[in-house]
Amino acid sequence: MAKAQPARWAVSRFGRDVATQLMHAIPAAINTAVGRQMDGHQTVKLRTRHAFGGAWPARYEELAEHLRDVPGCQIVRPSGMSFEIALVNNIALLPVEYAKDLKTAHDSPRALRAINKTTLELAKQFGPAPTNVQLTLDSTDAQPEQPHTDILRGLEPDGIVIIYYAAHERQGLLNIGWGEISVNADGIPQWVTSQPLQVPSAPAITGLRVLVDPSAARSAPRFDQARLDSPTLRPRTPGQQVAPPGDQPHAEQPRHHAQD
Repeated sequence: MAKAQPARWAVSRFGRDVATQLMHAIPAAINTAVGRQMDGHQTVKLRTRHAFGGAWPARYEELAEHLRDVPGCQIVRPSGMSFEIALVNNIALLPVEYAKDLKTAHDSPRALRAINKTTLELAKQFGPAPTNVQLTLDSTDAQPEQPHTDILRGLEPDGIVIIYYAAHERQGLLNIGWGEISVNADGIPQWVTSQPLQVPSAPAITGLRVLVDPSAARSAPRFDQARLDSPTLRPRTPGQQVAPPGDQPHAEQPRHHAQD
């Protein structure tokens, strides 16, 4: 089976060798992050998904850890944020969990609404320009808006790549891909290009164990499942052989003669 090759847009952003390396490193990073979230969910034992969702910084931490040795990688801590962002060839890689199931498409309105505010702001400033911008008489002479670079501490990336994935607190990483979005003046995102990535095989997650041995979870045997012993034939003596009640001869009753 041939290995998946990076899309043209990925090769143009990172080069073929680095893009191929990222196609393997990114799913491994997100898979590890989801495993950490699953661990937290299992440990807290909440019925809700608060513990799973509350561990979202793991996605940024694992990306920074897995991509640190990739050629051209740079790690930046956004201003006022507690997490780090990985940039490769001055392209920021931003992870987004868009769903917790496989029924939701990554480009559906529901998935696009799941993109956080910081990612949308960075994509609006440094991502592809929207293609459906309607020019007006006022906008033809207007000066282009200067991007605010406070989020990345003055760093101006050459692009934004979104890592989109779906994950479940019990089933793990379900789907993953990467691509670019454009954000219009109203803050509405739209996918410009995207490519699915391969979901790695999930390793054993600490804390997620089978609590009951399936072989020991069998129900108690029913009365008709008991083992039947082989019948034993024992010949009887003539004195023990008794005819059935219905076959016994009637005893002759004594006759009483009338006295003369």
